[in-house]
Amino acid sequence: MMWGRVSATLEPVIEIGLKHGDTLTVIPAVIDTGFSGMLCLAERYLELMAVTFSFAELYELANGEVVGQDVFVGHIVFDGRGQEVELIVTASQDTLMGAALLQNYTLTVDYPAQQVRLIRNRKKRHHS
Repeated sequence: MMWGRVSATLEPVIEIGLKHGDTLTVIPAVIDTGFSGMLCLAERYLELMAVTFSFAELYELANGEVVGQDVFVGHIVFDGRGQEVELIVTASQDTLMGAALLQNYTLTVDYPAQQVRLIRNRKKRHHS
């Protein structure tokens, strides 16, 4: 289980670790369930993470505009585990964590308590 917080601007925030070699830097990430990708990294954090170009893809923004973005691969630490993620880089000040990174979690946002909780769902094995 992971805990986060609700920011003063009512955004659910959780911390992730960015890997660059043996260096790990923890940063806040806003949970954005409207973003179907894994991670949208604020360019101010780009130097804290080793990334490799993977491919280019079209994204539709909230205003309906479609933009082309380069997709990179990098390593993060999330929920205590290192994992490879696909990410795009943005000029925004916020790093966004998308639904693809959360698909195996139950997300609870408790606004009055200003708490965010992520619980990893255990996959049940079916025997035939």
